[in-house]
Amino acid sequence: MASALVVVVSPFAVPGPVGASGAAIGYLALVVTAGLAIQRRLRRTQTEHQLWRGLRASLWAVVAGVLGVWAATAKALPEAVITAVLCAAVMAMMALTYLAVIRWTRPALGGRGVDPDHVVGTLCAVVVMTAGVQVLSHLLSGGSGLGFGTELPGVVAICANLVVIGVLAATNRGSLRRGDPRPLLMGTALFVVAAGTAVLVLTPIPLTPWALLVRLAWPLALVVCAGLPEVPRAHERQDVVISSVTGYAVLAVSLPVVAVALLQHMPWVAAVAGLAALACGGRLLLDVRELRQLVANRRSSFTDELTGLPNRRAVTALLVQALVQQRPVVVAVIDLTRFKEVNDSLGHAAGDVLLRTVAARLSGLLQPGEVVARLGGDEFVVVAPCDPDASPVVRAAVLGAAVVTCLDAPVQLSAVSVLVGASTGTAVWLPPSPSPTSAEDDDDPSELAARLLRAADTAMYDAKRSGGGWTAHDPARHGDTAGQLERVADLRVALAQRQLVLHHQPQVAATTGEPVGVEALVRWQHPALGLLGPAAFLDLAETHGLMGLLTEEVLRLGVEQQAVWRRAGLVTRMSVNLPASALRDVDLPRRVAELLAAHGVPASDLVLEVTESALLRDPERSSAVVQALRAAGARVSIDDFGTGYSSLARLRGLPVDELKLDASFTHGLLDDERARTIVGSTVSLAHALGLSVVAEGVEDPDTLACLVALGCDEIQGYLFARPMPADQLAVWWGAPGRAAAEVQPSPQGVMTPGRSWK
Repeated sequence: MASALVVVVSPFAVPGPVGASGAAIGYLALVVTAGLAIQRRLRRTQTEHQLWRGLRASLWAVVAGVLGVWAATAKALPEAVITAVLCAAVMAMMALTYLAVIRWTRPALGGRGVDPDHVVGTLCAVVVMTAGVQVLSHLLSGGSGLGFGTELPGVVAICANLVVIGVLAATNRGSLRRGDPRPLLMGTALFVVAAGTAVLVLTPIPLTPWALLVRLAWPLALVVCAGLPEVPRAHERQDVVISSVTGYAVLAVSLPVVAVALLQHMPWVAAVAGLAALACGGRLLLDVRELRQLVANRRSSFTDELTGLPNRRAVTALLVQALVQQRPVVVAVIDLTRFKEVNDSLGHAAGDVLLRTVAARLSGLLQPGEVVARLGGDEFVVVAPCDPDASPVVRAAVLGAAVVTCLDAPVQLSAVSVLVGASTGTAVWLPPSPSPTSAEDDDDPSELAARLLRAADTAMYDAKRSGGGWTAHDPARHGDTAGQLERVADLRVALAQRQLVLHHQPQVAATTGEPVGVEALVRWQHPALGLLGPAAFLDLAETHGLMGLLTEEVLRLGVEQQAVWRRAGLVTRMSVNLPASALRDVDLPRRVAELLAAHGVPASDLVLEVTESALLRDPERSSAVVQALRAAGARVSIDDFGTGYSSLARLRGLPVDELKLDASFTHGLLDDERARTIVGSTVSLAHALGLSVVAEGVEDPDTLACLVALGCDEIQGYLFARPMPADQLAVWWGAPGRAAAEVQPSPQGVMTPGRSWK
């Protein structure tokens, strides 16, 4: 037995006679040298500690295996014990080398992550491959098979070598491109060892001196690799297919191996291969369950739960895919106009029904390949990739018009028919023409997708400001999206840090010129841009949900200023504009009353101006809020009267105290007889209903005289004063000679003011 015994002299068993003690000692010396080289490398490596520690441990397993076999042979232990020592050494070396290689390929996990699929699959692969070789040898040799003490450890070593070579090849495909030859050197050495072992174990070729050279391949490769420079490894994505393919391959091979082993009366081989198949099958079943959960989670992460539509993440992925494919794309962003009103008045359940109904309607507008998704809240988006020969601009126009028509139809909710309406913005992306200087070619598709969504979003907000409908993105008008977002962020800071200020424009009695009140006009004292007028930020505040905070701030500033003036002896009323959204706030009257009481200002000194269109958006709720404000003592004025529809017909039902004629009437008053007739009729009707009339935009004496003749009560305009800060208004208010006015008839019969007006 001793003459036939093999010695493990490589990582995975190259046989040689135990009696060749000089060669064995020389081999062990080389193994120790490799271990010392690895130890030296460990002291200077930065990121590969796990690799070199594992390889060093595998070398010590080589030494332990050789010494164990020597000790067992010297004590004349049974062949089964010696074979067990050999197989244990082989498996230990295989496991340590495998773990070292796997951890080397996973730098992102700090070398600590090992996929259980890889471990189970690798062990089962070695077992099944060994069982398959045993069965094949049994068939070819007429029933003798592999020798338990001689060939079996060598076959185990060959199979383990091949598995580790496969792992190196699968996980280091780009190593040579990175200038790292070490995986190739290791794999070549393992292949040489496996080939030499196969020749010596599975063929009748006698042991020759060249076998000693085969033994040296692995430790020599480690010595060389330990001296090569460290190459940073790319964080390569781990291919989850590898472990699954390994499992299925083991199952595919193990089943015929088990069948043949049973037919050939090889129960132990069948049992070992069957256990490996069960282990791999169990792991694959777990993988299938985890895969189902992963699919469900992925579907959930890309789907809106309420409507079942794709969500923002799915839309971004679809856009990126279309952009990578260089396909023209149309994006339409849709915002429901009255969703908040439905939610507030009918409840969230009705709002959910509305969203699902809108989702179904929009889905019916799609062509093949197009997708509708819910971005969140009451916003939807349609992504329409176009064929190269189609016109995306035409598709955008057709889609925008179809969305408007679709959502203009009423929706039945809780026995109530609701007109929803929507604002839609479309944006188109066209692939850039091939050009070496094209900047878009280098853009990240994810960033392009985000810009395309922002462009459609900007167009949607433009449509929203215009009262709804559809607007196409125009770079000339909508190109400052980033600047608008920055302005909105600045406005939030302004509201928090009280950067808003009020300027005041006087209102005077038409016949006497006596000041009777002021209108508070908001300005923004921007720390970098200076004083900004309302056109620079009011639309942004309305669009981005800041109008409520802005209104509260303006009311606070106005009432505080009135309190300051009253303490200084200047008692006057102040008009403050309310946006349409404020008229849906049923708690506003209470807060206004508390604000007035806190500063000691009578409610009668506060005039709240609203537009006619704001009153008509939600007549019932707006009327209730207005009536509550009037019940608290405040006056209510209709601003820009005459610009809404059916103004005179609706005047009787509006719960207000004052009308303010829009400047568009006063500017054309002298040249347009019809305008004078309309103004005169409006003033007469207002007086008949107990309302006072204020004319805005008066800039010249002749217009003033005409308005006085028509019976207008109060005047506001540049003829008297421009809007000014509070301190300047106090000076203007006390200026002598300003309040004495005498209106005299002109020779043409048109009333003209006396000199004191000038």
